[in-house]
Amino acid sequence: MKRLDVYIPDELDKKFRETVRRKYGNRRGALSIAVEQAIRNWIKKVEEEEG
Repeated sequence: MKRLDVYIPDELDKKFRETVRRKYGNRRGALSIAVEQAIRNWIKKVEEEEG
């Protein structure tokens, strides 16, 4: 497993964390689950666009 440090705008961070809380609650690891899913979805989208 790897650690990934990224910088995002404060407002995006706030909205993302609120959305994660609504979907998963405050359970441990929820943020990592959501980030992993977001990255997988982005990769899939880019691959589909590339053909």
